[in-house]
Amino acid sequence: MSDISRRAFVQASSAAIGACAVAAQPPERNAHRGERAKVFMVMFGTAPSQDDTDIRPMTHAEIVQRLQRDCDGVEFAVRDLAAGAKLDAVLNEVKDLKRQQFDGVIIYGCPREYDLLRSGLPTINVAVLNDFMNIPFPLYRKNRTIGAMLDPWGFCADAAVSEKMFLDLIAKVKLVRALKRMKSEHILTVTDSPRVNVIYGDLLKNPPPDYNEQILSAIDQTFGTHVTKIGTKEVVEEPYIRDLWKNDSPEANEIAKRWIRDAERMFGTTESEVVRSAKVYLAMKWLMERHNATAMAYHIRTLVPNPRREDYVVSCPATSEFQLHNIVAKCQSHLNILLSEMMLQYAYGRPSMLGDFSVDTYNNTSCVQHCEGPWNAWGDDRRVPYKIRDHRERPVRKRSLPGVGVGWCILYPPNEPVTMWQLDVLSKEVLVHTGRTVPMYKGRVKYKDHFYDMM
Repeated sequence: MSDISRRAFVQASSAAIGACAVAAQPPERNAHRGERAKVFMVMFGTAPSQDDTDIRPMTHAEIVQRLQRDCDGVEFAVRDLAAGAKLDAVLNEVKDLKRQQFDGVIIYGCPREYDLLRSGLPTINVAVLNDFMNIPFPLYRKNRTIGAMLDPWGFCADAAVSEKMFLDLIAKVKLVRALKRMKSEHILTVTDSPRVNVIYGDLLKNPPPDYNEQILSAIDQTFGTHVTKIGTKEVVEEPYIRDLWKNDSPEANEIAKRWIRDAERMFGTTESEVVRSAKVYLAMKWLMERHNATAMAYHIRTLVPNPRREDYVVSCPATSEFQLHNIVAKCQSHLNILLSEMMLQYAYGRPSMLGDFSVDTYNNTSCVQHCEGPWNAWGDDRRVPYKIRDHRERPVRKRSLPGVGVGWCILYPPNEPVTMWQLDVLSKEVLVHTGRTVPMYKGRVKYKDHFYDMM
């Protein structure tokens, strides 16, 4: 796994288009969907002059060709000032980019005219190594601009460092692509909370009466993403879901058998509970199709009206299945977290994990725990081992009985870089914390085995 550097993350998050890394960068798999993102690219001539040396730099055309090759789903409109494009004409074009429905801007070289940074679109200002770097950093935050760097002359003794610069630029272009996709996304949030965004757990929070309007407006202004809220009543009254719960489902049976077959072991729960969890997956999938949604948060614990304790179900198992298909569906209606995961998934094809966060200062360890998470942590065909167990919040406190639910215990490999992050659309902030996974059962462990069993 290769993590995104903290410097790169902070630079990106300053413009509210940050990135997070959970695993190695995999081959892209359906990260691009829908219309291509349009990026307007202005290229300045850079120092030193070619008549000062016999060395030949990477040309502007080669830079553009590399970006076109590695940024699937992005269309570049290039204005090369070193090849005859006129700056005045380019400045006039920049003023009209929003109307022309461009999605982002790249300024390659020092932006000698700062209006190039004032298009109002996400902008990447690419500094050229050892060129005159009078870069207007104070303008970045106000003008939705982030920085990048390239080494076209190959000054770096280690070519891998020059390559990292290019990969960083590519990663940031993919963020622009992800923002384009977010405009066409539709979130379905299923919760009986009066608030569209569930914020329980913080006693200091006292949302205003118009909280729903505020956060939905912020989501629309930041991402252009549509949100629909429904509750238990709308779910349990659907004939498809009622029949799914009451009757045998060959599809749910096959999904459950595969989950059990691929698990290391199963304890504390039963095969029938796993089948119920597979039915929750099918119900969620159907609800997304019913409401024409592309992402989902499911925060109710039933598929039937007037549920008994033994009718208890959770959506945690279903989320792992959705992630195998590059779909963001979570088990709680935390819209900020859902949006964060959508950005990650759509930019890089990497799934991530929703979790409750705690810190053990004596062991210098952070703990993110939940009954869900991706099996395909790298976003490709590799899988991590997992165990099937009863759910921690089960209303039936005994084991292996109807109503104990299903949760995963996922065994992520040790010493892998991981970034925990969450954007907040109301404050326009990104929270970030980085580290490496700790060993669990092998190597030098920090906790005894029963710690993980209980979690």
